Amino acid sequence: MQIKIEDYPGSLDAARYLIAARESGVAGPRLPADCRPQSLNQAFAVQQRTAQLLLEKHQDDIGAWKSALPTPEKSVVAPIYASTVAYAEAGPVAARTGTVRIEPEIAFEIARDLPTRPQPYTEAEVDAAIGGARLALEVLGCRYAAPEHASLPELLADHMFNQGLVLGPRIAAPHDAPDSMSITLAVDGVETEQHAGIHPNERPKAGLYWLANFLREQGLGLRAGQHVITGSYAGFLDVPANRDLELAYGDLGILRLRFSNQAASQ
Repeated sequence: MQIKIEDYPGSLDAARYLIAARESGVAGPRLPADCRPQSLNQAFAVQQRTAQLLLEKHQDDIGAWKSALPTPEKSVVAPIYASTVAYAEAGPVAARTGTVRIEPEIAFEIARDLPTRPQPYTEAEVDAAIGGARLALEVLGCRYAAPEHASLPELLADHMFNQGLVLGPRIAAPHDAPDSMSITLAVDGVETEQHAGIHPNERPKAGLYWLANFLREQGLGLRAGQHVITGSYAGFLDVPANRDLELAYGDLGILRLRFSNQAASQ
C-alpha cells in the first residue's frame, strides 16, 4: 500500500487538537468531524503537521520511528518524538498511570543518513546504515478515550497508539535479530508470564527496509541517531508502575526498568 502526503484544510487543526491531548495527558473525543482525515494519505499529513508544530514549539524533533510492512488493509508508520524516548539505564521512566501498556521490540539504530533520492534503497544499503540495535519497549497510549470508535486514518493521524519508546541494552549482533524468541516478564524478581514470541513480519528488519523507501518517496528520510522499531514479539503487555521489571528476550539479553508514577504510589 502506497501512502503519499495529501494535505487538506483540516490537517493543521487536527494536529493542534492531538498535540493538546498529548500535552494534557488526558484522552478525549475523536477528532472534530470538520478536520478528521478521510484517508491514510491525509492521516500522514496530520503526522507531518504534528511533527512540524512540535519542532517549532518545543524543539522536539523526531527521535525514532515505528513501522511495519503494510498490508492491503492497514499501514503502520509513525514518528516517535525525542522527548518521549528514554533509556532504561538512566533510571525510572515516568508513567502517567499505575498500569503501563508496553510492547517488547528490537530498536535498530541508524548510524548513517538515508536521505531522499530518486532511486530506491537496497536492503544492503539499509543494512550498511545500521549502527547497532537495542532491546526496546514501545509504550502505548492513545489521545482518543474510545479508540475502538476511531477510524484507521484517525488512529494513524494519532501515531498508531505510540506514547513513547524505552531503549534497553545493546544486542551483540544487530543484523541477526531473531524472527522468534521467548519473552519472559518478571515483576519484583518473580516471573509472571512467558510468551513464545514471534515477530509479526517474520524478518525483523523488513519494516525498516520498507520505511527507508517510504520516507524517501515522501521527500523525507532517516537520520543518523534515530531508532526504528518494527513490531512486537508478544503483542502488548500490561505492567505495573513503581515495581522492578525484567523482560528477558530469549538469549539476547534482559531489559530492566521501573516505571515511576507518583500518584499511583501514594
